[in-house]
Amino acid sequence: MEREIEVKAKVDNFDALIKKLEDLGCKISEPISQHDYIYNQNGIDLSKTHETPVLRIRRQDGRNIFTLKQNISGELDCLEKEMDVSDGKILGEIIELLGYSKSVEVEKIRRKTKYKELEICLDEVKNLGTFVEVEKMTDDMSGDGQKTQDELIDCLESIGVNKENKVLQGYDSMIYEKFNWSQNVTN
Repeated sequence: MEREIEVKAKVDNFDALIKKLEDLGCKISEPISQHDYIYNQNGIDLSKTHETPVLRIRRQDGRNIFTLKQNISGELDCLEKEMDVSDGKILGEIIELLGYSKSVEVEKIRRKTKYKELEICLDEVKNLGTFVEVEKMTDDMSGDGQKTQDELIDCLESIGVNKENKVLQGYDSMIYEKFNWSQNVTN
């Protein structure tokens, strides 16, 4: 099983961050448009709990990517399972039949790079602003997620991002809280 551990931070100056990464030898990808549909179990308020699995359908470059995320020690430390599916609309209907409801949508433009063994994502998130994510995938389910997050924070600082800009939530939770999105969703 794969465990995704990440840190993210608000970024004020994307151009300076991109230059720093390029100076370190990183090749930044072309922009990727991602539209995420987040599903939570019926009756679960996204702003209060992440104790149950979160399901996501991501539309990206003509693909539908289905993801299950189960938190281990918090929103940014979770078990992640992902696969391509041929029909995202039918999958959404199946998910709803299984007792989940669409709780939020997240739209972003993402650019990626690798730095050492880490993946770095530069995200422009609709209605939230610009962020950087540093993530590490591991198969160590028993390890200390906080130790890895501290390592990732050190990486952020090494590329010029102030650790005080760290964000402790996922984009879905931030959008949900900002707009109380669940009241506007129609299934």
